[in-house]
Amino acid sequence: MKTENKRYVGCGLFISLLFIGIAGCSFEKGEFHITDVSQKHYFTDSASFHPSCCVATTVTGTLDAPAVVVVQSYLIGGLNDSIHLPKGKVNVNSRQDHYWYRKIAIKYFPGEAKKGNLTIKTSIY
Repeated sequence: MKTENKRYVGCGLFISLLFIGIAGCSFEKGEFHITDVSQKHYFTDSASFHPSCCVATTVTGTLDAPAVVVVQSYLIGGLNDSIHLPKGKVNVNSRQDHYWYRKIAIKYFPGEAKKGNLTIKTSIY
């Protein structure tokens, strides 16, 4: 009889943890526009996501020279993703895991880019 009770408690705990894992990470989106690609830009994606979520980043637009977008876990400054943007039409996708930090820092570095425009979209899931 005790074995059955433990099994039910264990099963309930497993179901509770599974539900928290599924329900804990909400789907949120952010969108950032850069019209002056010759200057550095810094954005904070302030979505409040569960600590074990992933971030998908999509960068679209045009550039007259290569540039870089860096995606970091906010507050620690650790590099999570470095997205190299080509000259010409830009359509780059990236997906990275971001653990324990609830904000994402997005930094744009123009390199030699002077003309163009970019849209950076994030999806946190």
